[in-house]
Amino acid sequence: MQAQSLWIKGQNFSVRNLLGSEALASTFEGGSIAVFRLAPQDYHRYHFPINGILTETHQIEGPLYTVNPIAVNKVDVFTVNQRSVSILDSPEFGKVAFVCVGATLVGSIVHTHQLQQQFTKGDEFGYFQFGGSTTILVFQQGRIEYDLDLLQHSGRSVETLLKMGERIGHALHRGDV
Repeated sequence: MQAQSLWIKGQNFSVRNLLGSEALASTFEGGSIAVFRLAPQDYHRYHFPINGILTETHQIEGPLYTVNPIAVNKVDVFTVNQRSVSILDSPEFGKVAFVCVGATLVGSIVHTHQLQQQFTKGDEFGYFQFGGSTTILVFQQGRIEYDLDLLQHSGRSVETLLKMGERIGHALHRGDV
């Protein structure tokens, strides 16, 4: 049940609130989550981390609080900020929720990929217009195993600098993410 109630950046939140739907939350019950925070100086395009098909996208309205580590400890920005929730369907990973969280100075989440189109790992999915923000991946239970260094860092609440294309784990069936 870890994916239903998590302690992220000092805030207790639920996957149901993150995804905005009880039905979606039940799909990911017991699953795994990865949070990717962008800083203002970072590249602000986001890419598909896996192969598959984009099957649905919906917007959740909300404010645009900052996602910097200090502010995140005061407000549950991942479940109150403006968000775009997309569902990816992958042969290796099953269903994966790809959540884009808007933030201060990031009023626009722009998807550049169309529904029901095939995509390949690394293809551009969209971009944030200016500033820093966050993407969150939610995997179904038993579909991913994260790399040991990330698990160790997470266990110590240490952020890990990642660059586009770096591996974070592998599908329990086959493939890398």
